[in-house]
Amino acid sequence: MRPDASAPAPAAGEVIVAVESCGICGSDLHLYRNNAHKDALVRATPEGYEIPGHEFSGRIYAIGDGVNNWRIGDRVVGVTGQGGGMADYVAVPDNPFQLVAMPDAVSFQEAATTEPLADGLQMVRKAGAANGENVLVFGVGIIGLGVIQAYRATGADIGKLIAVDVHEARLAKALEVGATDTVNARDGDIVEQIQAITGEEVTWRGTSANIHVVIDCAGYIKHMPGPPPLETALRLVACENGRIVCFGAYEDRMLIDMMPLINKQPVIMGSNGYAAEDLVTALELMRNGKVDRKGLISHSFALDDIAEAFSTQDTPEAIKVMIDVRKQVA
Repeated sequence: MRPDASAPAPAAGEVIVAVESCGICGSDLHLYRNNAHKDALVRATPEGYEIPGHEFSGRIYAIGDGVNNWRIGDRVVGVTGQGGGMADYVAVPDNPFQLVAMPDAVSFQEAATTEPLADGLQMVRKAGAANGENVLVFGVGIIGLGVIQAYRATGADIGKLIAVDVHEARLAKALEVGATDTVNARDGDIVEQIQAITGEEVTWRGTSANIHVVIDCAGYIKHMPGPPPLETALRLVACENGRIVCFGAYEDRMLIDMMPLINKQPVIMGSNGYAAEDLVTALELMRNGKVDRKGLISHSFALDDIAEAFSTQDTPEAIKVMIDVRKQVA
């Protein structure tokens, strides 16, 4: 915490949010490990400090010129493009992609998970799983768990919903929120493990594990052994009409076997963020109890303990670590 850092002032079309809770995102974790994507994840202060944090909740503290639809004290969810949320105050543009009202029944901690859930809602929409199709989610941190919650909350009539991760605590949480099956990537060949669940498909195009949709929330983490999830996804995905949604960040370039892409002709699509209405839907799902986000918040730290918060998020036991900005150090 830097008490000498300048507080932002609202420019025209902006509000200042007094932050209550800010989540540590997976992209923040890439930044923590090796400065990956730094330019897009921090706000620089005039003093030269760099503040991460782009998914948060709080109250309107100040209002800039041209902003007419907010009042001081309004409870809001904020999303910034370049960090700043792990601080007492942050500037947020007034637009529906970055600023949305919180329902009274939703807590600040829950609300700070709105953006990750909105990301999941967009991925589910993009993947377009049909009735009976099998879906696999790589990486079940807060994003992947949100994908599973989105499938269940929106009533999709899919077949198997399989979670893949390397941490048993996260896989257990995946079952709790709606996965039908889990696979630990440390337990052997992922394709063989999933074929034991869904069967092996063999056609002239190649082989698959009868997975029609793969949603990759893991991306590429340099220190993880084995092939990148995208390569495994190409092996798993169905021989016809497969879809792969890529969301997880890539810490570096990677070498993968692309021949299954040629042979099976799946659609590979990126997903970055959400539609504005996904923020509203995410909050409504929390308000009406269709998703439980409280259960995904594994740890909470005061802003003064931010170093410990980041090191905790980088452990297998952590699912979502929250920075509670107004919390006092014990």
